[in-house]
Amino acid sequence: MCIHSRLIATGAGAASRRSLGTAVFGGMFVATFLSLFVVPILYIVVKSIESKLTGVKHRNPESIEPL
Repeated sequence: MCIHSRLIATGAGAASRRSLGTAVFGGMFVATFLSLFVVPILYIVVKSIESKLTGVKHRNPESIEPL
């Protein structure tokens, strides 16, 4: 993995490579965390709030009339 080698860089120019590796790894970690945990949780919260406000529990796809 290219990012792993930048995180543990040594030698000439290691400081700039290490900071770049840290930024990229941190960004990938945060994006993965958001997409796997925060987005689904927010979807569930918004849907539960919507169902409380509208009074509709859920829609049954079989009960929808065709156009």
